[in-house]
Amino acid sequence: MLTPMLVQYLVGLCCLRRNPDAVDVTLGDMVLDPTAGKERDVDVTVTLNESPGVVRAFKAYEVKREKTPLDVSKVEQLCIKLLDMPLVTHRAIVSASGFTDAAQAKAAYHGVELFVIKPWVRPLQEQFPGFGMQGLPENCLRFGRTLLLWVQPKLNLQVATGPKSFAVEATDLLFTASGSPHPKFYSFTTLEDALLLRSTEILFELEPAVTALRTFHEQPPDAANSIRYSTLWPHTHTLDVGQDEAYLKVGGQLSRIETVTISGNLRWQTITETPMYHVLERVPDGEVFAGAMIALGPREGEMFGFVVSPDSPTAGVHLIRLEERHRNVIRKLRIELPSTTTEES
Repeated sequence: MLTPMLVQYLVGLCCLRRNPDAVDVTLGDMVLDPTAGKERDVDVTVTLNESPGVVRAFKAYEVKREKTPLDVSKVEQLCIKLLDMPLVTHRAIVSASGFTDAAQAKAAYHGVELFVIKPWVRPLQEQFPGFGMQGLPENCLRFGRTLLLWVQPKLNLQVATGPKSFAVEATDLLFTASGSPHPKFYSFTTLEDALLLRSTEILFELEPAVTALRTFHEQPPDAANSIRYSTLWPHTHTLDVGQDEAYLKVGGQLSRIETVTISGNLRWQTITETPMYHVLERVPDGEVFAGAMIALGPREGEMFGFVVSPDSPTAGVHLIRLEERHRNVIRKLRIELPSTTTEES
């Protein structure tokens, strides 16, 4: 499931794709409300320039992810909020659950556009004729991921103080220096999972992983299997984890974990995944704004996005990794503009 923050990011990517001349797309922007006498947050803002230094349009989108359609009271509140920002020249509300009829009428009265995020189930040629592909999204836009993985790893820990030899169970709790539960790694197994992933994120671009990947890609694909593996090779990797400030109770006292040495086998794995397909449509006429294929990453706040607009032959390809501070609330996060965003046809 997409988190609210990733839904907000998805809308930002759709806005970027639909506005290729944008000079700025910001998530969690702060816009002045003179009536309130302060800046207020807006989920997505898009700034367009007519010429250098001349602002032509400043668009604002409020993004809501509810379980039920947005009702008239909620939409009215959002309309008034956006209308109280004179810098904004184009106002819109995006919902992942739709709008009631009364809410649609209220938005139309205030001149605020409505958009809905819904499953993408129609063939590409019907909604995205400019992209030049035909068929349903799941048949045309497929997604596979190749990852470097540890196989049956063993972890050897070194701590700052305590006995030279000790055993650690997966369920053993981790603490801060003060003895409080660790805010990120509540048990050793959560730290282990994070370190295995951290290790492969370092090793994947080093030898012998690079050569192993090249050899793996040279092998013919097996259409009968959705998962393919490379050959195994032995490896050892030591990580400095002192900055994680994770403490174990060793010999009756707290001791900080200084280094962790991982030993075992590595291999590449390619898996064909089933991504999510979403389309952003205007309410009530159903005009298509953008479409997206989305796949969540192995970490919280990670997402791969492949975004298309109705009349463009190209797509925006995005790898998103939200920083921890943005996973619950996004503030002033700029999306890379087309000049630095990968383009694929």
